[in-house]
Amino acid sequence: MLKPLSTCALASFMFCMTASADAALPEETPLAGVDKKMPMLELLPVGSTLTKVSVTEYAGPRLSLLMTASSMTVVAPHEAAGKTLNIYLYGKNSQVTHLFSGDASYFLDRKLVVSRTETTIREENFSARGAGLYLDTETRRGILLGPGKTIIHVKNLNK
Repeated sequence: MLKPLSTCALASFMFCMTASADAALPEETPLAGVDKKMPMLELLPVGSTLTKVSVTEYAGPRLSLLMTASSMTVVAPHEAAGKTLNIYLYGKNSQVTHLFSGDASYFLDRKLVVSRTETTIREENFSARGAGLYLDTETRRGILLGPGKTIIHVKNLNK
């Protein structure tokens, strides 16, 4: 029989981790019906606030996404609101894309980040700033909301 964890235990366990359940849970357990890959945020009660949150995703042995927030509050069973959100997307060829937003919501069931505050995207040769962002963390595709400003950095113009 599984015992429910306290909010403090979940908060410390959640730091840098995602739990996976390999077997179906009996109907009488409090976690019955939860998806096999369940972010720990789904288990926290609405109104819970975590500080210094870090969430990682891997593509095999390779880190593919790192999302950090100075604080994250559970506002609904499948929605968490983050402050000072940084998202790092790691490509196969060592390319890193960094997204920064002051405030954003993360929808756990859709793996969607939504920001309606100024958002900056930076890569090695490219940077853009817009009024907000919609980002699907599963497909790594999104929309930077305007008005916006884009800068393309060219290294050698004389070649």
